[in-house]
Amino acid sequence: MQKNVNALYRLEELEGYIGRKDSPIEYIQAALMPLVVQVNDFQDYAETVTNRMELDLQEMDIYAMLDGVMSIADQLVEDKSGVTVEEEIAENLPSIDADATRLSQALLNLIHNAIKFTDKGQITIRISREPNNILFEVHDTGIGIAEENQELIFEPFETILEDKKDPRLGFGIGLKIVEHIIDLHDGETWFESKAGVGSSFFFTIPV
Repeated sequence: MQKNVNALYRLEELEGYIGRKDSPIEYIQAALMPLVVQVNDFQDYAETVTNRMELDLQEMDIYAMLDGVMSIADQLVEDKSGVTVEEEIAENLPSIDADATRLSQALLNLIHNAIKFTDKGQITIRISREPNNILFEVHDTGIGIAEENQELIFEPFETILEDKKDPRLGFGIGLKIVEHIIDLHDGETWFESKAGVGSSFFFTIPV
């Protein structure tokens, strides 16, 4: 009983720190978040290579999904002065059969990469209607990808960064997960890029 009382007391102590700027809780959350993201990425990658990832396909409103994605994108770009996130979204887009959580994950992965590799300029999210598909594009004015490195982009555990201490260096599995999510939706994924100019990553979802 005493143990439970002590635990409750400690919890009540911490309540005063929750939501407070520069509190210990905020620092702990900030420290743990990258680890949580990495664990989730490896779990998703394991599901990708073993074909165990499953979709929860439902009728999805593209605009509602995008509202959530853009809220997170705005947070991601907050600390990146000189970089803005814009959207160019067609009107009257139809609903699609999709897994909203997984599709948001794929789009946010591309947006996060674009922000990470853009020091100045603009990230533009475009969504348009094609005859049989909805076309999604994430365009950036970042460092771009040299032609000799482009074949590595969707290869797991590969990187175009030469400096292994570069803080932007990840595990190289995010784009493979994106490609798999879009494959499960019967869509296609590709990119266009030029070193020093920027990149555009695209995917389609059938209507």
